[in-house]
Amino acid sequence: MNKTLIALAIAAALPVAAQADVTISGSLTTKLKNTGAIDTDSRLSVASSEVLANGMTATAGFSITADTDDDTENSGTASLAGDFGTLTVGSIDADSAFQAGDVAGTVADTTEGASSTVSTVYGIHYAGTQAGLSVAAQVNANTGADGTATIAKSTQMSATYDFNGVTVGYGYASADSDADTTLGVNAAVNTFGVSYSFGDLVVTAGKASTKADSRVSATYTMVVDALTVKAQMDNEPTGDYQIDLTYALSDAVSLSSEIDSTAGKKTTLVASYTSGDMTASVSKTDDGTTDASVALDFGNADLTLARDGGGTGSTSVKYKVSF
Repeated sequence: MNKTLIALAIAAALPVAAQADVTISGSLTTKLKNTGAIDTDSRLSVASSEVLANGMTATAGFSITADTDDDTENSGTASLAGDFGTLTVGSIDADSAFQAGDVAGTVADTTEGASSTVSTVYGIHYAGTQAGLSVAAQVNANTGADGTATIAKSTQMSATYDFNGVTVGYGYASADSDADTTLGVNAAVNTFGVSYSFGDLVVTAGKASTKADSRVSATYTMVVDALTVKAQMDNEPTGDYQIDLTYALSDAVSLSSEIDSTAGKKTTLVASYTSGDMTASVSKTDDGTTDASVALDFGNADLTLARDGGGTGSTSVKYKVSF
């Protein structure tokens, strides 16, 4: 008995390692079209976070994604955050550091092809803010998201300073940020810009070293009861403008429309209806076709019936389960 008590006393005196919080999540999506084609995508993600003894926070995570075509993509990210800022290693936004300094939007953000998803590469990224001055820097490795060395190694950095509604920013990139999509140039690019916000109006002006003209833009947002109006005008390429309107008829019904002169003054119109776990929408897209969908939310499962008016005009049923 004495030996047991001594052993317990020693065990209680020893330091116990802190256990990090671990979250496991994933999803499986199956989409069946009336053409007979079926597409299945799966994703598994593991994330962990722990507050260290010195007050800093360490996080890590990885994900495995696979689809019907047996295209498997793995990605992982680790970060350390504290008073000094945040340091991230692994899968990062392809031009995050550069875009942080492009306050006037002189160079379009890098995305994967024609979609709106962020383009990612492997690299090291740092961002921090002290006394209104924000800095960011990153190095993109020559390894793409698919694990192959298809991307040129590049360096990016930026600095922005905010004082009394005026933000001044500078960004630099030594080369293209992605093998498939670029910063709009095939060499180094510098950008400098200023943004001023007063009330509902935001005005920006900036110049990129790869473009002959400066970019000047003004955006005005107005909210009157259930109506929201957002208007933007800039000088590229010839005084383009865009107007977005959103009107909530009730808690369940809303209408939205967009007029974009850049796309040839094409107009889109979307009507949506929400009741409980069901959401239905009908939209007239800028190519003149009409899309419609009905989605049911069952908690961890979602069922969607959709009609694509463009392209082949297919109808699809999609079932997604998440955990």
